[in-house]
Amino acid sequence: MITQVFLIVLVTLVSIISNGLFNTVSAGEKSKHNIYPITDFELMEDAGGQYSIDTIRSPGFTNQFKQYPHEVISLGITKSVYWIRFQLPPNDPQTMTASQLLQFKNPNIDKIDLFIPIADQNAASGLHYLTRAVGVSRPAASRDVLDNTWVFSIPDQYRQDQFLYLRLESSSALRLPVVLWRENSFITEAFLKNIGFGIFYGILLAMLFFNLFIFFVLRDKAYLFYVLYIGFMLLYQFQVHGYLRLWLDISYELYNAIFWVWLAAAFISSIYFTHHFLQVRSENTLWNKIRAALLVTALLQGILGVCGYNIWANQIAHGLGLAGPLVIMVLAVFRLRQGFRPARFYLLAWGVLSIGIVVWVLAAYIPDTFSAVNYLLVATACESILLSFALSDRFKTLRLKEAALTKNMQYYRDLSLTDELTGLYNKRYLTELLGREVDTALQDGRLLTLMVIDIDHFKTYNDSYGHWQGDQVLIRLGNVLLNELEKSQPAFRYGGEEFVVLLPNTNCDDAIRIADGIREKIQTEEFTLDPNVTVTVTASVGLAELTCDDNAEKLFQRADEALYKAKAAGRNQVACL
Repeated sequence: MITQVFLIVLVTLVSIISNGLFNTVSAGEKSKHNIYPITDFELMEDAGGQYSIDTIRSPGFTNQFKQYPHEVISLGITKSVYWIRFQLPPNDPQTMTASQLLQFKNPNIDKIDLFIPIADQNAASGLHYLTRAVGVSRPAASRDVLDNTWVFSIPDQYRQDQFLYLRLESSSALRLPVVLWRENSFITEAFLKNIGFGIFYGILLAMLFFNLFIFFVLRDKAYLFYVLYIGFMLLYQFQVHGYLRLWLDISYELYNAIFWVWLAAAFISSIYFTHHFLQVRSENTLWNKIRAALLVTALLQGILGVCGYNIWANQIAHGLGLAGPLVIMVLAVFRLRQGFRPARFYLLAWGVLSIGIVVWVLAAYIPDTFSAVNYLLVATACESILLSFALSDRFKTLRLKEAALTKNMQYYRDLSLTDELTGLYNKRYLTELLGREVDTALQDGRLLTLMVIDIDHFKTYNDSYGHWQGDQVLIRLGNVLLNELEKSQPAFRYGGEEFVVLLPNTNCDDAIRIADGIREKIQTEEFTLDPNVTVTVTASVGLAELTCDDNAEKLFQRADEALYKAKAAGRNQVACL
């Protein structure tokens, strides 16, 4: 288990490092593979969203564009509209054909308007702008290329000496890596990318169905909330990476509402999962207050998002994404210090996810710091596996505790029903069992005989040789009964030197033979008081066979009468009534 965990963490780190290296390779090295990251941008803020392409291209706006100091467009969460202009690298016939694709690698932008300059002999300026309008809030049919991101074909008439203009408007984080591809290289990259996404979604689905099956077997709420959490995280990741919009062309309002419902549900289910997994006591008032605050905040985030206040909802979501896992990890540390060992894996799982969330959030606000876009997905997939391990470890721990508790309960139950000196059942258990056996025998018409044994002259023996020696006689008689009787014939120490045996499915004649065997075995037992003195004891036995007029009290009374009859006959006798 520990080895598997370390392997997963190692794979996570390798994935993160590899992804980071891929996105930080120089433009010159990427050009060898027909990949051209666009990094030279000029930017202008349109706070009111009032300008058109003709307006911003006019001479009066030429100086309004400022050089953007970073290689990747990253503007955070903002209400403003931004205009960006840039040029594509020269079309080198040796490395780049006319089949070029321009990719914007953030699938969550609400509105992207791309204006591509093309040669137009009919226009007075010889120039015309081809407009492409895409985005989450627009119909999927407007895409040039079927991809989870936004990909545009660059036409043959493209004017390389002119700027492309980009109008961006979004309520989510405006982070937008831009890459120019050769068509065949893009197809290869898209194929590998979709395989990668398929693997990660497959991991989440495998964890979901596996633990759903375990929930139906165990009916443990921790598994139910784990399944809900992983399920909503899967839906959230499927949407946030653009695949839902790619295949489900619905109204933006409904699409947006679904997004916020899934995100809020994922967070809420993670809180309940934490509560049940870590088995936090209900009287822990501090945790109850923190849990209530987190749940209310998550609900507020979802309501704001559903109602269309996306900027506020996004800001709350980022805050919850940073604070929530931190709170969960602190609680896991607290439970670990209390001795709850499964919290180790829980702490590790949320630690991995926290790294992904921190990178995801910081990448939205800090340009050029983190360029990889799939950290959160990788972290979520790894977290789902680690949480599954944590659940397995928790189940193992709880099962061991339950087994120990059951063993202790059985021990104390046996202790309460067993005579400490002889190891036989005690009078309490006889009272409980005799009534049931009598009722069952009468109802089913079965035979039942009760045997009462009493050691002859035991008081005299105690007075002559002491109570310790008397206890040895009682212990020896207990051993005789355990050895001579079958498992279906329970023996009891009723009190003092008196013993009782239940003989199911036994009539009086068969019971006499059993009693004679016990009596004869007892009188052969020798007790050495000192090297020169050896004594023996005898016992009298009374038997009573159950009749239709009997109950437990009457049966015992008749067996006791038979015992007195055996003693009156000279002791060391067996009598049956």
